[in-house]
Amino acid sequence: MTRITRRHFFRGMSFGASGTFLLPFLERLEASPSGAKQPLRFLFFLQGNGLIPRQVWPGEEKMEREPGLLLDRPLSDLAFPDALQPLEPFRKKMTLIHGLSGRVCGPPSHSADFGALGCFPTRLGVHGETIDSALARLNPSIFPHVGLGVMGKDSTVVYNVSAAGPGRALPTQCQPGAAYRRLFASAAGGRARSTFEARTDVLDFLADDVQRLRTRLDGIENEKLDRYLGAFEEMGTRQEALAQASARIKRHAPGHPEGFPSGAGGFDHLEAQLSIATGALAAGLTKVVTVSSGSGRQFSDIEVDGHDLGLGEGPIGLHAIGHGKSYFGKSSEEIHGAIRRKHLELLAATLKQLASIPEGDGSMLDNTLVVYTSDHGEGHHPGCKEWPFVLIGDLGGRLKAGNRLLRYPWYGKPGHRTTANLYTTFLHVAGQPCERFGLADLDLRDLDQSGPLSELMT
Repeated sequence: MTRITRRHFFRGMSFGASGTFLLPFLERLEASPSGAKQPLRFLFFLQGNGLIPRQVWPGEEKMEREPGLLLDRPLSDLAFPDALQPLEPFRKKMTLIHGLSGRVCGPPSHSADFGALGCFPTRLGVHGETIDSALARLNPSIFPHVGLGVMGKDSTVVYNVSAAGPGRALPTQCQPGAAYRRLFASAAGGRARSTFEARTDVLDFLADDVQRLRTRLDGIENEKLDRYLGAFEEMGTRQEALAQASARIKRHAPGHPEGFPSGAGGFDHLEAQLSIATGALAAGLTKVVTVSSGSGRQFSDIEVDGHDLGLGEGPIGLHAIGHGKSYFGKSSEEIHGAIRRKHLELLAATLKQLASIPEGDGSMLDNTLVVYTSDHGEGHHPGCKEWPFVLIGDLGGRLKAGNRLLRYPWYGKPGHRTTANLYTTFLHVAGQPCERFGLADLDLRDLDQSGPLSELMT
């Protein structure tokens, strides 16, 4: 019997299913001329333990002033608080958003889990698709969505904030070495490359075996087998696309995995994950990455080293400071701020790296939107009536963002908006106009919760 290869299988189908995986490379070829439209990329960075609004509020102006009015002003003449200082070089690309609510999530205890990016009650579990997955679906790549995390010393793969739909949680890889091998093995040498090639050969054999069996079956059994064949072909096409892109992947791959921390849970671990995220975006392996640090209810009690914060030797429990515990003579809020500053220092290094990679008339950062927030609103035990966001980038001018402070009317006031409205904005920009995302807040039934944030629409 003639061997059915992936290439034969898809020949004459206008790329068929393989179009999903070839699309990133075709887009790069089409977008290479100066002035051409560039692809959209999204990097979500979720830090656990809540985001205290004062730590990302610029200037001396009190946040409580005129709670029923929309505040929209430039960041140019506003001083950044200490925790936000690392992002100073990117002020012109930043939009600070205050006043959005995510009350529909609960309010949660310690984390909104999947509801943070999905806009549904925490108690419902994996109730629906999260915004990072929705954007990945609209911007197909070899790896549609990449989840990377820091969740403590013993974590490997967890399911904490991202989902492809009801009951379909997406994985977060917590070990940088394993993430590296999964994403960059096609460009590696030695054992990693051998493993990649062996896996490719196995997929070829499996697809052929399933195809031969298909000729002997009819009806429902054949339909079921077609699903298996589709799954094998999808994995095989990914392997082929990785092999074809190995040169570019090698250029953008971070350091060798043996140099990454193993089984750690500190800031060196987070630095490695952000490096992998940058490499995956730059190599065209994915267009959507979610990096989470201590996010998810079961991971809110991870520890950081006081030495890394310049405070003193010894562990600091994030759950403990959420309940007001002080360390090294510093209040819990001061420690919150020091931890946030460290996170944003690492994020600033990532932004600098993206800004150094040429693309079109600018850099990769010009076509990337970085979304920094928490997985549960304004505190460790939040009311979720306030859910701050820091945006960096405008997606090549597709968003009216950069050098802006937006403060929406307080919860329940006319003109108040929610996190769902922000996510709806992202979907509009990504090519899926819609009026709602997730579930509505029933306590705001008298207010219009539909549509995107008009202030960000071009």
